[in-house]
Amino acid sequence: MLDYASEMYPMPKVHNTLKVYDEIASKYDDKSLKREHLFSFGRKIFTLLRGDILEVGVGTGINLPYYHPSAHITALDWSPRMVYQAREKVRKHHLYHVEKIMVGDIMRLSNYFGPESFNFVTSTCVFCSVPDPIIGLREIAKILKPSGYLIQLEHGSSNFGLLNLFMKPIDLLTVKLGGYHITRNTLKNLKKAGFKPIHYWPLNSTGTVRLIVSKLKS
Repeated sequence: MLDYASEMYPMPKVHNTLKVYDEIASKYDDKSLKREHLFSFGRKIFTLLRGDILEVGVGTGINLPYYHPSAHITALDWSPRMVYQAREKVRKHHLYHVEKIMVGDIMRLSNYFGPESFNFVTSTCVFCSVPDPIIGLREIAKILKPSGYLIQLEHGSSNFGLLNLFMKPIDLLTVKLGGYHITRNTLKNLKKAGFKPIHYWPLNSTGTVRLIVSKLKS
């Protein structure tokens, strides 16, 4: 049986994007193989993390084997079928440092966790599909320790204006068919939500895929 974040705070009405991710959960890893050459390098940062870590939008748990065995991992996703796949990885790879994988909404994190609960919050290709990314980021700010870091492997708008113009009409299709945006400005959203990006590494030549490390603004 899957654990929901809290019976006191049930999941809201099913969003169309959630339906998409539930449908593709069993095939998600195979679909992700083509982009692994970009993300596998960025995922190495997870091996450096220690302490209490929350991964939001854990999906099928692709990141989970990368975390150091001494870390304390809590993971969350809004798709029950994705959470099932992630738990299968935990069992298969004996990932004992993963303490809990739960079904919940990024935009309601402060309902599930107390203030300043985590040393790190991580995400990979998540805020492209969060219905309101600013709300989601502000919720992370509430449960992150003041000395903590938000670490994201994310895709979004390009460093090149002309490419962004080309991406806009494609964005309409990706939202409809895949449930995600390709044109969100992650750095701009972070600043709006009260974060200060302190490290930024493009993982491809156009800058559409990035590793971003942020701290809370003091």
